[in-house]
Amino acid sequence: MFDWTNPFPIAFGGGPTDIETIWRALRGMVGGEHGPGPEEGIEDLARQQEATAIAGADRAIERAFLQAFPGHATDALPVWEALLLTAGAVDEVELRALLVAAKKNPKGATTPSLAESLTAISSQLSIDLETDDEAIVTIPGKYLETDDNVPPYGLASPAGLVSAVFPNYASADVLRVVYALDTVAGEIEIPDNVSRDVTALLNRRLPAWQTWTLAATWAGGVFLADGGDHGESLLDVTPAG
Repeated sequence: MFDWTNPFPIAFGGGPTDIETIWRALRGMVGGEHGPGPEEGIEDLARQQEATAIAGADRAIERAFLQAFPGHATDALPVWEALLLTAGAVDEVELRALLVAAKKNPKGATTPSLAESLTAISSQLSIDLETDDEAIVTIPGKYLETDDNVPPYGLASPAGLVSAVFPNYASADVLRVVYALDTVAGEIEIPDNVSRDVTALLNRRLPAWQTWTLAATWAGGVFLADGGDHGESLLDVTPAG
């Protein structure tokens, strides 16, 4: 029916609507000598509005629940887009599809699977794995207050620093990706398309607690700080940061 019990978006078939079901339940709760009264009476008009409000609240709860699933989200789409770092969708339908694919992440973040995906982007990409001896770990909230005006460990600290700058930092949680520059071909920096594709891949595949870096290296291991064969600094694209 097209009436107050079936407002937009209209439901077709399947029995009574939620509003009608609630309305009839409210009518059934009224006993007494005269019962709920006529269906279009003054009391029943108020009951109809109450049923509409209850059904609306129930739908709002369902809508809120669906925001937890990117394939069904509406209001939370911008939140999911930011969390999963998904961009480029032309409409909400395509965005939901991209979000679902990013959320499923079928290949996971194992080192072999990531290495395979990085190689698919460029054969010059690889993962630099550190040993246990190379790993760096900080103590969460380590206290760095001075003792008798002596800086901690005898080192001068930034003004006002009383605790670790990076609490709970562990270098093992940083995936180090290396791009081998083809100096024979005249490469002096990582190509933009490689940086873009690596960024999209790792932001999609790595868990939230892990980060990554992308650095350049070259045959011979010669460190070029400034200048270089082409007169350009390579310091910003090397492991030196």
